[in-house]
Amino acid sequence: MAQQLAGHELIGQRRTPPGSLLSLWFRVTTAIVKRGFTIEYRDLEPPRTGTFDGLRITIDPDVDFEMQCFILLHLFGHSVQWTAPSLELSLTSLKDTTDKSVFMRALHAYEFQAARFGMQLMREVGVTDLDQWYSDFVETDWRYVERFYATDVIPPWNDCLAYNQPLIEPLPIPPIQPKQVEVRYAF
Repeated sequence: MAQQLAGHELIGQRRTPPGSLLSLWFRVTTAIVKRGFTIEYRDLEPPRTGTFDGLRITIDPDVDFEMQCFILLHLFGHSVQWTAPSLELSLTSLKDTTDKSVFMRALHAYEFQAARFGMQLMREVGVTDLDQWYSDFVETDWRYVERFYATDVIPPWNDCLAYNQPLIEPLPIPPIQPKQVEVRYAF
């Protein structure tokens, strides 16, 4: 009889060994909470998979575990961007432009800076065996976000999958001051 796959291995994942992800999850949740953020599970209205508000990172429990791990790292990176006083001015082009090409360049920089903070957090907690997984997930997520903003339609996830991408370089996490900001979400 063929071995059945666990539920988290069926949809939206990249065949990462579950033990590696469990170790990642336990280590980064601890580090995120120690930085002053709350992590919660809450049913979110589709297509939201996660939200952040400068104080809390929320993940929809219906999202598969591998995606939860990525969302946690990525939304941590975005939380840093919105709560680090030294980064406040870097958000201006993202918030205050009506020029689509300027916005898309700012969005790319914003997404990849958040990814770099996520990679730095992985380094700080001693996770070094998931760099390719994370880098591929970052590029997949970027393709997904880019297609959404180009078409105003959520694209099929599988059409955005990326493999063997250049590794994301860690970026030192600046001092943060958790504070309430406008709720933003991942989808």
